[in-house]
Amino acid sequence: MSNPIGHTFMYNIIILFIVIVFAFLAGTLSYYKAFKINNRIVYIIEKYEGYNSLARKEIDEVLTTFGYDTDKRNLKCDEFYKGMQLVDDTTKNFRYCIYVDEDRTVNEYFVYGVKTYMTIELPIVSFIRIPIFTKTNQIYKFTSKAQPTNFER
Repeated sequence: MSNPIGHTFMYNIIILFIVIVFAFLAGTLSYYKAFKINNRIVYIIEKYEGYNSLARKEIDEVLTTFGYDTDKRNLKCDEFYKGMQLVDDTTKNFRYCIYVDEDRTVNEYFVYGVKTYMTIELPIVSFIRIPIFTKTNQIYKFTSKAQPTNFER
């Protein structure tokens, strides 16, 4: 008589273990994809020495090829995030936000911040979104107040 009850309990433990392992794998893959997208956006901003129209165009192309999620449920970029100000509300096509450190713009360099989202959709919990934030290296301004020199002879 105790065998059927013992088997049922064992099956429940196995099913619970499988659910936990698959949830962990889904979370890990989602985090990897969001972190990879975040690093690629940072690379593009550093490549174009700031966030401009060329950087935005390449970011949109890269996100299209990577298959980054375009679902924008209740997504509004905060005006300020971790002491940085929003540069552009880029949520028109994809879910990412770009910030710039305003305190450092009076100095000789900018620091940009990129926020992407790791999303997990579950039938019971429905929708979980976790932000991932990365800062760029210092991007120096190469403008000078001195007049350009004419080297013609």
